Amino acid sequence: MRRSHRFLADLALLALMAPPACFAAEELKLPKDLALPANVSVAIYLPKGVRDFRTAFRSAGGFQTTDSVQVGSSFEESTLAAAEHFFKSSFMYEVKGTPPHGLLIAMHPNVKAEDRQLVATAHYQVYDGSGTSVLKGDSVVRWAPGFNPPADVIGNLTQQVINRTLTDVVAQLRPTAEKFPTRETSSPPVDSLVNKERPFSSGTGFFLNSTGQLLTAAHVVHECGLIEVRDGGKAMPATMVADSAVLDLAVIDTHVSNEHFLRLRHGGHPELGENVVNIGFPLQTLMTDAPTVTRGTLSSRAGLNGSVGQFQFSAPIQPGASGGPVIDAHGDVLGVAVGTLNAAELLKQGVLPQNVNFALEAVYVEKFLENKAVAFSKGVADSHAAGNVAIEDTLPAVVGIKCYQ
Repeated sequence: MRRSHRFLADLALLALMAPPACFAAEELKLPKDLALPANVSVAIYLPKGVRDFRTAFRSAGGFQTTDSVQVGSSFEESTLAAAEHFFKSSFMYEVKGTPPHGLLIAMHPNVKAEDRQLVATAHYQVYDGSGTSVLKGDSVVRWAPGFNPPADVIGNLTQQVINRTLTDVVAQLRPTAEKFPTRETSSPPVDSLVNKERPFSSGTGFFLNSTGQLLTAAHVVHECGLIEVRDGGKAMPATMVADSAVLDLAVIDTHVSNEHFLRLRHGGHPELGENVVNIGFPLQTLMTDAPTVTRGTLSSRAGLNGSVGQFQFSAPIQPGASGGPVIDAHGDVLGVAVGTLNAAELLKQGVLPQNVNFALEAVYVEKFLENKAVAFSKGVADSHAAGNVAIEDTLPAVVGIKCYQ
């Protein structure tokens, strides 16, 4: 249930299936009269998941130097090392605090298997210092069958396509300080920088109040360039209000009023055997925008080892259900779904767990919200009090969440 690091997962899968090969790409030469590094200041946008990815061996920006082998270098480090060959000044783009620059290059590398080859592509778009798009395109590098593959195939392939993108940019724009002067920039909107076609992660959230604030799991919206809430087929941007990595909770705000919201169970602890319902938006890249409803019981008051305030429930969940509400017969929130056992890993040990899922108790959610001064409503304190809220009445308060980088 942890957020799907698609880029990292793809690299791991492709590394296992990759045959011996060699790199191949259309020849691209720089103009002989082009002096490098160009006297221009450049900001580079890479998705956070790509920036932080590390492999066992990295080359110094793909160039042969005396210190070409760097154990554990990230793509951020190696990309900036490569950029030194092209630009006099280069640095990573940040949503806040990016220095003035003459160009902004947004890159989205991707690796996939195609016809017994590995194909690395990078869609790129370039903006000048005023935030105007001046160039866009796609770079492609293929890894075809052959002998003597490099020790770090996937890492090298990705770095090759990043280097090729930088080469494309300088070859086509021939940047200079006069053409692209450094200035206090008017940056393009972040939704033009992120990859809207491929969410980095997805999850579930639910409205806490009528002002448009939602609660979800912190890992769903961690380090997002853009957070998007899907409410009844309508997409709304959202911003982070508060979060806690320890509790795995986050509050985000759509800034749009909503009459549908859920209350938190107040007073006492969930009871063993109590009937519960989980509402979520799993597998959002495969399924429709309709929520999924599953039923089960509260199986245990104990969470995973070392987890504070969690309980175990048996209502089946799928990836993408993180942050969804676990509700009782009154329609009140007993807890927030935050995790499940990794069945694939346990199967290697001869164990196949079924419906072992975890949620953070409402009492801890309540304390978190009070500490962050976030408005919410309290529900029924007595779990034995009569109550039978129709599930349909709670559905409008639950939404899907997508995180883009």
